[in-house]
Amino acid sequence: MEITTILGIVVAVVIMLLGIRLLLKKPAEVSPSLETDLHIHPDSQQPVIPRHVREQLQTEAEVRKEPVLAEAEPTEAKEAQPEPVTESATNDANVEKAENADVQTVREVTVSTAVIAEAVKAEEKPSELSLNHIEKAEISEFEDESNILDAHLHEQKLVDEESALATAETYIALNVYSDSRALSGEKTLKVLMKYGLRFGEMACFHRYSEDDSKLLFSVLQIGNDGAAAGFDLETLSTEQVKGLAFFLALPHSDVQNAFDTMDSISRLIAREIAGTVYDQNNQEFTPQLREHWRHQAIDYRLGQAVEA
Repeated sequence: MEITTILGIVVAVVIMLLGIRLLLKKPAEVSPSLETDLHIHPDSQQPVIPRHVREQLQTEAEVRKEPVLAEAEPTEAKEAQPEPVTESATNDANVEKAENADVQTVREVTVSTAVIAEAVKAEEKPSELSLNHIEKAEISEFEDESNILDAHLHEQKLVDEESALATAETYIALNVYSDSRALSGEKTLKVLMKYGLRFGEMACFHRYSEDDSKLLFSVLQIGNDGAAAGFDLETLSTEQVKGLAFFLALPHSDVQNAFDTMDSISRLIAREIAGTVYDQNNQEFTPQLREHWRHQAIDYRLGQAVEA
């Protein structure tokens, strides 16, 4: 009796230990195989993928970023989250759509990248070739003479005429003296400019025609020794001028106008300074002498001496 009881107790303890061990023992991880045979669904005629295989095939969609230009804001592609579906046919369709969407996204990214690259190249190409495609400036034909050329030719003509003073064959001169005292340099300058004379070649003051096309006559100053000399504008304001010598160079292309203008202005200046006009022989310039010298100037011919 005692032996039976002891055996029963031992068996009970062993059973309890085995039960506790089974309860505490972790189940072995089962790694499903992907090489199991596929089962075809009789209605849809599509393979039925077991759940454990389907879970292994489902992976998280990678996040793709489309390359954009610097000014564009970066955008992130939304992760594809397939909805869990119990039926195998619906799950297969979702997987196929996700794959198609991924392929389409890759194509769009490729096309977008190609378009952006072409746009950048199109913008860079004109700048690179701009130096080789410089437009040629069209040179318009001169229908009229250039204003600059006209001015240059005009100035050159005046210089040539003034230089002709040094090579003139002869001169007709009129002298103007103040009756009371010598003129101040400042007064002399003012009166010459008042009647349209301009300082120029040979340190003389020159008078031109109304259109500035011809030199009419020139003016020098008469010193204390009675000799004619040029003007020095830097010291003229501090000097005393004894008289003014008007002279007309012969031959002259417009001699009549030149002589009449010189005669008129010399008498106006003489009146301005309270003086008298004399001819080149220092005789008072009377109306008779005026006509004499006028005819001498008009009748002058090249190589002919002027009669005194």
